Amino acid sequence: MFHLLVEDSERGAMLRIMQGRTTDARRVCRQCKCRYCSYTLDLRALANKPTMSELADSLEGELDSSRSPVTDEAVMSIIEQISVLTPEQKEKVRRAILFGSSANLFKDVDRSAFFMNRPSSIPRWRSASPKERTAGTGASPMLQTQDGGYNRYLSSPDCSPTRSGSRALKRTISGTGHPIDDLLRERGHVNRYLVVVSSLSLDWKELIKIPGVSNYELRLLWHLYFLRSQAMRIVMCTSQYIPEALISYYLRYLPSDVSPKEARSRLTTIACNDMTAASVTNKLLSRKRALNRIRDAIEPEKAAMTCFNSTDSEVQLAEELGIPLFGTDTQGAFWGTKTGNRQVFRDAGVLHPDGSYDLIYSEEELCEEILSLLRRCPSTKKVMVKLNDSFSGEGNAVLRVDSELVESLQESDEQAMDVIFDRLENSLEYVAPGLTWDKYYQQFQTLGGICELFIEGQSSAKTSPSCQAFLNADGSVRILATHEQMLNGQIYTGCTFPAKEEYSAELVSLTKKIGQELVGRQVVGYIAVDFVSVRQSDGSYKHWAIEVNVRMGGTTLPIMTLNFLCRDGRLNEQTSEFIASDGKPRFYVASDSLRKKTYKGLVIEDLLAIIERHSSEIEWNKRPGAPETGTIFHLVTLLSELGKCGCVCIGRSREEAQQIFRRVQDILDAETRTVEVPSTEKAVAAELDLVIEELEGDEEDDAADMLN
Repeated sequence: MFHLLVEDSERGAMLRIMQGRTTDARRVCRQCKCRYCSYTLDLRALANKPTMSELADSLEGELDSSRSPVTDEAVMSIIEQISVLTPEQKEKVRRAILFGSSANLFKDVDRSAFFMNRPSSIPRWRSASPKERTAGTGASPMLQTQDGGYNRYLSSPDCSPTRSGSRALKRTISGTGHPIDDLLRERGHVNRYLVVVSSLSLDWKELIKIPGVSNYELRLLWHLYFLRSQAMRIVMCTSQYIPEALISYYLRYLPSDVSPKEARSRLTTIACNDMTAASVTNKLLSRKRALNRIRDAIEPEKAAMTCFNSTDSEVQLAEELGIPLFGTDTQGAFWGTKTGNRQVFRDAGVLHPDGSYDLIYSEEELCEEILSLLRRCPSTKKVMVKLNDSFSGEGNAVLRVDSELVESLQESDEQAMDVIFDRLENSLEYVAPGLTWDKYYQQFQTLGGICELFIEGQSSAKTSPSCQAFLNADGSVRILATHEQMLNGQIYTGCTFPAKEEYSAELVSLTKKIGQELVGRQVVGYIAVDFVSVRQSDGSYKHWAIEVNVRMGGTTLPIMTLNFLCRDGRLNEQTSEFIASDGKPRFYVASDSLRKKTYKGLVIEDLLAIIERHSSEIEWNKRPGAPETGTIFHLVTLLSELGKCGCVCIGRSREEAQQIFRRVQDILDAETRTVEVPSTEKAVAAELDLVIEELEGDEEDDAADMLN
């Protein structure tokens, strides 16, 4: 089945032919991104028609069938009736359609055939290489304007018609406060409204693996710190009701000149009371009364909306509310995929692992790319294979390069390919448990993927830092922080701030390059760049950019917590140090994985009582003149069910932050320790329970890492 859709927009008139299994062409295309956008004809370039009405005169048949699929024959019939296509071009389209019906997408197909009369342009799924951008021939996606500036890069693949409403915020942002604060000040109003949609709009087939997943929505409660401004009003939208004790806990850390009671009056909570496997955004869109309550709580001309990550649903919700969405346009989200990441790194001139840039869909293409990679880098020990749009490393697999594979590189391509085929099918190592090649390849055919070198290095000389930034709509890049990530294998468990002094400035410089490249690709809002850094023989570090997330992540909460608690502090971008009001730097240790079986059953009131008893040791002290150190807890609603919570421990040195973190663990252990000495039978049962808990915890942490 195929969908046929004509779009008229500033990018041109596009005829999109989309293969899919549902009747909603937009949803099909959103899920599969580049795959369906490959069947694109630039009708405006072909017909040279200035308007869609003139273009439509040359077409017959059903043009917009985004709500009702059409058969292969119907698509063929419509293509045949497009008078502006030459017979050769029609034959190329037929090849594309017929090939789309086969099992292996893109195999043996000339991809340039999908972009008729544009042989010199850069396909929309691939950005220009530096050579292509500077070449005298060929259409570069970055076009000079008369005033010496440049237009944005061509959008990422997007198959839905451009909406007339607000897709994402496109305005200049300036100032020294938080970017959202700056935005709302610029709108010229005293009272300001921020709608926080704590939606996790990710793959729910993965999210439902996380026990208590809806609790992760509450990581966005750090936005309550905006209430420190008496002109700010917040509407917090969640799946479940937020415990009032938890709200009070966050409000108690507002500046001493802000009354928690008065701040609470400026907070409106909207709960769907729905724990089903759907995002908060979609739950709101299906509830007209909830939308009306949000409208009643805001003045649209003074409001903005923010969320964990932006998808079509968030765009639609912002349009329903009539307010700008503060985040990346859905078209820019492509650059957060694996292939999008690599194209950005390449064009920014940032070192990254050698590998493929275009999407791969077939086993044959994958083998060809791996063979080419191994011949360029014959000494490599491992090759990473990654699904294009996956989370938590669960879409990653490792191919070990053994002696037989190395020897095959000296043989013919066919012999080498046979060996690679065998390794993929029989010895590929998957990060996600329980996968086989058949299962993995099924996902690979659907999502596409890439391959790249695995960066080697001794554990003592290899680190995994990251750098967070905020991309303003005026093109500026604001660095938020650098971190050292705490990893269990490829799984994120926490972080320390800032990154090592030896290379923090280098991470900042590299992230600015990447940020500037993303700005040209319609990306605004939060980004996080992950690196692998390896110490060289001369003591310096070499950094490879591995991934960039174009959304909030696990490191967003701790750095924002520090910014709001140390209200007069500032970040030194050169050193990545955060300088507090006393002129001295602050450091922190942050974790989402404070977990023990004995913590189960604790509720927010119990945790507050524990904090009260040990306030002098661990609680954040907001009194004027206090040292601005201590702990803030989060994810506390997971304690009762899973015995798990998170915390941010802030100190005046790395050692003090670590000491506070260890003290928090000791206090929780002591407060929940049982006095009873178990019998032998109970001890065996307890040991078995512990093993089961650890196994369950590993699976949960693997899945939960997608939120980081």
